[in-house]
Amino acid sequence: MENLGLKKGNLELYDYSNDYPAIFEKEKKELLDIYKDKIKSIEHIGSTSIIGLKSKPIIDIVIQTDDLEDFIKYTESTVENDVYTVKKDQTMGGDFLIRKEEDGKVKAFIHVYKTGDWNYTRVVLFRDYLNSHEEERKRYQELKMALFDKCKDNETRKEYTLGKDDYIKRIVSLALNEKEKKSDN
Repeated sequence: MENLGLKKGNLELYDYSNDYPAIFEKEKKELLDIYKDKIKSIEHIGSTSIIGLKSKPIIDIVIQTDDLEDFIKYTESTVENDVYTVKKDQTMGGDFLIRKEEDGKVKAFIHVYKTGDWNYTRVVLFRDYLNSHEEERKRYQELKMALFDKCKDNETRKEYTLGKDDYIKRIVSLALNEKEKKSDN
């Protein structure tokens, strides 16, 4: 896909691409080849995993690992290079973040959590809920577009990201309630 990736710090939104799932599968295979048994689970998350949603053309991936310290050491000593770089600062989500960059563009964000971390569950719940609730998906799209219009000229994407936070928390709460009701039946 020619539009995949953004220059670091840029904020652009594109229509959903049917190529996203296949791109994720390719990235997943590559990461499983690199990390082998260090990955307990790997999922496609973020807006590119939500069918029909406008998004930054960057594939978000979340990984669970049983030994986060070992995963970090392995990444920094073996994996980190011109393509895979580690974000050294604390992320807003508290994850270990790896960026995949090619041709001067960030193509993927790889978020890594220790197995059982709530944040892993939270991002998967959010994705699944929006993929199964069209009205909420439309509301999220409207929010994203309003924030994009407000933030597109800013030098940082932080305001765009923070502007979605309350909505995401509400959706995760709805998703948890729905999941509990299903398990009660």
